[in-house]
Amino acid sequence: MKKVLLFIGFVSMAIGVKAQKSFDYGLFMGVTEQHKYTILPVANANGIDYALGGYYRFSMNPRYSWRAGINGGFDHTNFKPNMVDAFGLFEFNFHPLSSKREKQQFTSYIATGLSYLVDFELFKTVNQTPGALMGKYMVKNIRIPFAVGARYNISSKWTAGVEWTLRKGYQLDYDIPDAPVHNFMLSNWRSHFGITIGYLVSNYCKTCPFYENERNKHK
Repeated sequence: MKKVLLFIGFVSMAIGVKAQKSFDYGLFMGVTEQHKYTILPVANANGIDYALGGYYRFSMNPRYSWRAGINGGFDHTNFKPNMVDAFGLFEFNFHPLSSKREKQQFTSYIATGLSYLVDFELFKTVNQTPGALMGKYMVKNIRIPFAVGARYNISSKWTAGVEWTLRKGYQLDYDIPDAPVHNFMLSNWRSHFGITIGYLVSNYCKTCPFYENERNKHK
């Protein structure tokens, strides 16, 4: 009996997910910084740089989403690119978010996943270091991101949000010319903080008969 109930629950959830899935894409604009000493967002000697990126989000339902994108870092003194970060995240909304529901227009959320972050200056240093194992360096560019944020549906097509993401890294530092070392002045954490602007491309829950019927009863 339990197996039957579990199967029914799983099918019901799958149908609900299919009926409400949607996707959107957008821009991220903000700042990025390499942390100094600890997880705390204390910028190192290079300071806080600009960040700009884009993303694609697939929402399975009003609470769960997958998001992929690329962010770039730009030097605050000359706006030259100094890092690139490709990521994939799983998001959980604390409140249901749907452009079709009047009371589901705002939510806070958390997200985690994987990212691949390449620091251009460090890449140049490693590339010029005699005996450096470039393969090992490239593998260690994988990071684990943790994000917190909030998002609001401005209209049925546009969303705006704010987000802070931490990237935990495990890369070695190449501070001396002949070997990689751990630099304890750097924590191997990087932050992205900024705003997001998104555009809803498609929402497969274009007609929700039950919801519309209930809504009409209260008019």
